[in-house]
Amino acid sequence: MTLKRMHPFKIMYSFMKTLKNSLFILIYLFVLNFNDDSTFIKFAKIAFLMFLVFRFIYLVIEWWNTKYGIKDRSIHFYQGLFKKKNRSIPLKQVQNIQFNSPFFYRMFHLTSLSLETSSTNEEATLKFEAINKKEAESIEHQLDPYKSNAYLSGEEYDFQEPIRSERGRESNRNVQFTPTRKDVLKASFLSFSFLALIPILVSTYHEFNNVIHLDDNLDGIWAFLTSSWLIIGTAVTLFVIIAITFGMIRTFLKYGKYEIASDPERIYIHSGLLNERSFSIRKEDVQAIQMTQTFLKRILGLAEVKLISAENINADSSEEISTLYPFLPIKRTYSLIQELLPDFQISQTTDHLPGSALFMRMLRIPWFWIISTVLLLWLIPQWWYLSLILLVITYLLRILHYRNTRYVMNKEFIQFELNGLNRTLFITNRQKIVEAEVEQTLLQKKFGLATIRTINRTKPIHHEEMKDVSVETSKIFLSWYQNRKYEIQTE
Repeated sequence: MTLKRMHPFKIMYSFMKTLKNSLFILIYLFVLNFNDDSTFIKFAKIAFLMFLVFRFIYLVIEWWNTKYGIKDRSIHFYQGLFKKKNRSIPLKQVQNIQFNSPFFYRMFHLTSLSLETSSTNEEATLKFEAINKKEAESIEHQLDPYKSNAYLSGEEYDFQEPIRSERGRESNRNVQFTPTRKDVLKASFLSFSFLALIPILVSTYHEFNNVIHLDDNLDGIWAFLTSSWLIIGTAVTLFVIIAITFGMIRTFLKYGKYEIASDPERIYIHSGLLNERSFSIRKEDVQAIQMTQTFLKRILGLAEVKLISAENINADSSEEISTLYPFLPIKRTYSLIQELLPDFQISQTTDHLPGSALFMRMLRIPWFWIISTVLLLWLIPQWWYLSLILLVITYLLRILHYRNTRYVMNKEFIQFELNGLNRTLFITNRQKIVEAEVEQTLLQKKFGLATIRTINRTKPIHHEEMKDVSVETSKIFLSWYQNRKYEIQTE
């Protein structure tokens, strides 16, 4: 087995991140106090430079002591300086493959490769932080047989084995969805990306205020901005234009090169314009599908689809990689699910809750209204009438939620639909459910109702429930789940 190291650029990239995190210290010591000869500033400059030197040395040693290789159908990973750490992961345990190529990585044809396994411990993800893109494709190539549930032979593998080109890999994939410019424009408003400018400005202000005391000049700036309605209107207009432009650019960089594709075994999601990310998931590992629509998305006819999978989703991911494009047209959503996961069948014919469920829901204590009323009467008692309005809204929403809540058990599938102002549709296969539960509260017993719950083996464990179904339905649910034993194959 030939052991290899990460690309040396990992050292520079990690060191650049250190400088980025220390940006305000650099500005304070070497820009604002460049000519300051005080003892404190001199000592601080020397201490900071020593920190950078030791940090760089540590990164070099860490890079030198991190090695990897593939042998006997397993990936072997060696790292550590004073405390050696060796990891060995069988190739057949790798379920998710994720590529992350920041802008600086792409300049040097590098990528970061994450292999997510079926393990449940903290080391479920094996990350190659900076390797050549062809090297990453070589590793992925050696995982290809497991994508189709085939097994590699017992021979030793090395990285010199011929691999298929990226174009050859993608030739077997069917592209199911790419957003149009209109879709990206909708996403820039519905994602409220323009609001991200506010915390950025606030954070920047606080950081600089700690260094150069901007509070001393804030009163003068505020007095100027509020000196006339013309200046106020101009300032607000400029801020809105800048915020919207910022949101559109941010959304375009995130979704401008978005693509959802699939082959017979896997689903592939590619995103990012400057910082590219690619993610693939085995279709057989999708435990359930969850489609959500906020009130605003329902008005615009859009939806978000999340794949609830058995894999470990990398906690370091900045994006929700298990979510398909979060602003899909609702009509395209149903057809896309059918194309990507034809084994999942969304039923249009569903059952409603029994009439007694409405009385059950109306009798439940409105805790939110009670707490809100107490706070209202304590803080602003002259607005007591808002409590009555909130009470009416609370019970109207309960009626709306009851009338639009549906469920169905269709052959091997079960489907829950919770539909108030927001809408959530959940569908899973009986084979994917590891546990089925039925619960009854004392009040539910009085009305002949129960709560049914499904549990899927995901990370973390996923619970989904439907409240206030009839007792007869709960018995049918348990009987339906017991038929799972005829579908599970055991060795």
